[in-house]
Amino acid sequence: MRLPRVPCPVCGRPIAVAPVEAIGLGAVVDHKQESRRLVLCPGSMRRVPLTRPQGPGGAGGPTAVQQAPFA
Repeated sequence: MRLPRVPCPVCGRPIAVAPVEAIGLGAVVDHKQESRRLVLCPGSMRRVPLTRPQGPGGAGGPTAVQQAPFA
């Protein structure tokens, strides 16, 4: 299974996002800012909103957080 990628909120690198129990959110997978250091990036395991996959036009859909509630 291939996980979607989003920019890390701290270092900005595209990192995989693991699913969590909250709808529309994912957790940034553990990663290091510098490959030779043993210190994890502070953005690791931070929850971020998931976006819908991009279509052929390149425009991603709204995130679950941005959708309007039922009227």
